[in-house]
Amino acid sequence: MWRVLRWVLLVLVLLVGALVALPFLLPTSVYKDQIVEQVRLATGRALAIDGDLKLSFFPALGVEVNKVRFANVAGSRDADMASMETLVVGAELWPLLSGSLKVTEIRLVKPVIHLEIDKDGRGNWLFEPQSATPGAPVPAQPSTSTSSADFSFRDVTLSDGTLTYRDARTGTDQRVDAVNASVKLPSLDQPLTFKGGLTWNKEAITIDTEVANPRALSSGGKSDLKTKIDAEVMSASFAGDIDAATSAIAGKVDFKTRSARRLAAWAGVDLPKVRGFGPMALSGDLESTTGRIAFKHAKVSLDGMNGSGNLALETARAVPYVKGDFTLDQLNLNPYMGSGAEKSGGGGGGAVGAWSDAPIDLSALKLVDADLDFAVNALQAGGLKIGRSALDIALAGGKMRATLKQLALYGGNGSGLISLNGSGGVPQFGLDVRVAGVQGEPFLTDAAGFNRLSGTASIVAKVAGGGRSQRAWMKSLGGTAAIKFEDGAIKGINLAEIARTIQSALSGSATGGSAKTDFAELSGSFVIRNGVAANKDLRLLNPFVRLNGAGIIDLGNQTLDYRIEPKAVSSIKGQGGQHDLGGIGIPFRIKGPWSNPSYEPDLSGVLNSAVDSILKGDNPLDSLKNGAGGLIPGLGGQPAQQEGAPAKKGDPKKKPKGENPLDSLKGLLGGGK
Repeated sequence: MWRVLRWVLLVLVLLVGALVALPFLLPTSVYKDQIVEQVRLATGRALAIDGDLKLSFFPALGVEVNKVRFANVAGSRDADMASMETLVVGAELWPLLSGSLKVTEIRLVKPVIHLEIDKDGRGNWLFEPQSATPGAPVPAQPSTSTSSADFSFRDVTLSDGTLTYRDARTGTDQRVDAVNASVKLPSLDQPLTFKGGLTWNKEAITIDTEVANPRALSSGGKSDLKTKIDAEVMSASFAGDIDAATSAIAGKVDFKTRSARRLAAWAGVDLPKVRGFGPMALSGDLESTTGRIAFKHAKVSLDGMNGSGNLALETARAVPYVKGDFTLDQLNLNPYMGSGAEKSGGGGGGAVGAWSDAPIDLSALKLVDADLDFAVNALQAGGLKIGRSALDIALAGGKMRATLKQLALYGGNGSGLISLNGSGGVPQFGLDVRVAGVQGEPFLTDAAGFNRLSGTASIVAKVAGGGRSQRAWMKSLGGTAAIKFEDGAIKGINLAEIARTIQSALSGSATGGSAKTDFAELSGSFVIRNGVAANKDLRLLNPFVRLNGAGIIDLGNQTLDYRIEPKAVSSIKGQGGQHDLGGIGIPFRIKGPWSNPSYEPDLSGVLNSAVDSILKGDNPLDSLKNGAGGLIPGLGGQPAQQEGAPAKKGDPKKKPKGENPLDSLKGLLGGGK
């Protein structure tokens, strides 16, 4: 018995020794050749093993291969689809003997993988199995039960990998570094999971992905897909399906970033240096095919503005193109037009501040072309606050054309057209609007800081301008405008009393906080050139006064020069009444800055020639430089007379303080007293 047992133990020792020694006794070239041929049959590609190959049978069947290269598809930019310093594969021995391949471990050390789509839309990850080469050694074939259905692996690790992606159709070329990941695949019919991190454009990203049907995806079919991406610059999640043959994906997406500006810079896009492009979020149903991304039932927010609707983005064009319909709770254009736009308008203080010299930047209009159908509950541009509006926006080549189908403006309604042009070096704008029923006081307060005029207004304006700042825009303004106020009042002055007698101005009863001129109608039309508006048909209808006026308003320099002829009348007719009735009236002139104009009696009529000049297209200020004994000091190099300075030879004698009966009107436009 002992002799038998001794021989059995001896045989076992010899078998174990043979198994251990076998990898060192057999030539590794045999295994190399069989591995290379097996890969060729499975993929139609060549596999090159330039380094050593080591085999082991204990504790598990395994192979370690160094310096591996896997060929790319013909015509690709890179000769190899994948290469790596070391590839380690471990498998369970007994399942292998029974016809199943259960991989215990795959380690890829410093792999470099190139993914590429050719101009016909075919990915280099789609393989073409081949038949055996005549005369070549045929690897032992497993039984029919050994198929891709039995392939699995417990753990695949990638260490310090590099991944590139290129799409020949769109010119997309991306590179991802520092790929460290773990992949698990129980079988091709069970979900594949990927967890890991990588670096793209110097930003670290973590990815958690699950592919529901790896078999379908590996053969060019569809599979459900879930993925979550987290980075310092953004976070995103997706749940839907992916088609390996067409690279199309469809499903629900949720995306957030704390800074759209930083996100754009990460993607290689420099946004204009304006205040906007802060927090942004996007969610909805995503459909993505080559060169096109569509969002349905989308919800988007940017800088506190929220909207919903449908959007489609075409990325294959030279400039991305967006088409969609959207509803926004509000749209504030100021943060995207530069700081100059944000300082327009007044604050209700009765006087507008100086126009801003801060640069206006419309270059963001060149980032995308678009056709959008917008409904906006609140729109803000400059100092203007516009209510519920519906507009179509067409954007191409840096030029935007917004057609206002509905415009709710300070209690009124209107329609029109707004254009912005950022295609050249100098930003330009245009405005062509018609509105009616506007509450004049809040509108003028927000638009120009003027709060002394109330009433229901109708406005028709067609103006345009351009320049690099708000001041330049106002000085370049040109076009026409007509304004009509009904059932309102001019605050701070009673023109009826001024029309009756000059002494009423001296007594102060015609001016002050409680004084006002109620009117049934106040209207006028304007021709605007080079930022100066000329008017010859200003009229006011009041039961006890008729007012005619003509003058100019220098919008760029915020000054005005008007000749007013008030006439007291006995008629009680108001709106639509005859405005050329005779009566007692003293013409006076309002001139100077908006914030603190002066008022003087005027019987010269010189101002009419200045109005005629602008209507003819001449310089509107030339005829005022020397007229009427210097009615506007300081123009044309003529210095203004300083108070208290001795009168120059030939100058009219300086009037004693208090002699001007209209001095008490100086605070009318909210300036100094």
